[in-house]
Amino acid sequence: MFRVLSYPLRHDDPVWPGNPPPVRTEPFQSIAAGDRVNTTVLYLFSHSGTHLDAPRHFNDAGPAAVDLPIEQFIFFAPAVVRVPKPEGGMISRAEIENQAHILKDADIAFLYTGWSAVRAQDPHRYVWEGPALHPEAARFLMDHFPNLRAIAIDAVSIGSPRYENEAIETHRILMGVGRNDGKFMLILEDLRIDPDLGQAVRIYAWPLLIEGSDGSPCTVVAEFPSG
Repeated sequence: MFRVLSYPLRHDDPVWPGNPPPVRTEPFQSIAAGDRVNTTVLYLFSHSGTHLDAPRHFNDAGPAAVDLPIEQFIFFAPAVVRVPKPEGGMISRAEIENQAHILKDADIAFLYTGWSAVRAQDPHRYVWEGPALHPEAARFLMDHFPNLRAIAIDAVSIGSPRYENEAIETHRILMGVGRNDGKFMLILEDLRIDPDLGQAVRIYAWPLLIEGSDGSPCTVVAEFPSG
C-alpha cells in the first residue's frame, strides 16, 4: 500500500515569505483553441511547496540533487519523532534527546509537530508562526546518528521566519557546512506527516533531477506492508 505525503503544487500555496508560488502554469497548446494537443509551460520554484533541500542550498561545496545516487532518495528505516508544537516555537535538543532510542537505526526522521492541520485553516499562521528545529538539535542529529540521511518536517520549513538567524544556522549544519567528513542530510519541507509512518517499509522522496539546482519540488511516498 502506498500513501502520498506531498501536497499537490498549487499557485496559491503558503510559502516562505518572499518566495514565489510553487508553480505557475501557462498553456502552450490547447485543443480548445484549435491545436491538436494540450501542452503546458511549467514555472517552478525550487523551495516552495513540498520540496527537497539538497546540500547545494546552503553549501557551495555540496552536491545538487542530480549529483547524488538515486539510492540517496530511498529510505528503509523511517522514524517518527513526536514534537507537538500547537503554538509553534523551537524544537529543542532536549526534545530530540528524549527520543534518541527511536532514532538509533533510522535513516529518515519525520518531525511530527501536528502543524499540517494549520496549513489549510490559516495559511498565514502556517508560514509565520510555525515550528523550527533549533541549531543545537540539528547538531545533535548530525553528530549522534550515523545512519540518518534525511530530516522531514510538517511545516513550511525546518526553520521559521520568526527565527531567521537560527533557520540559517540549522540549514547550514544539516547541509554539512564546515565539516571534514562530507556528511550532510537531505531536508524535506512542507509535507504531511502521519504518526504511523514509522510502520512504513520504504519512503521514496523523488526530486526533479535538474542540473545545478539547489533544491526541487519533491514527490514523497510512503510504502506500507500489504494486507
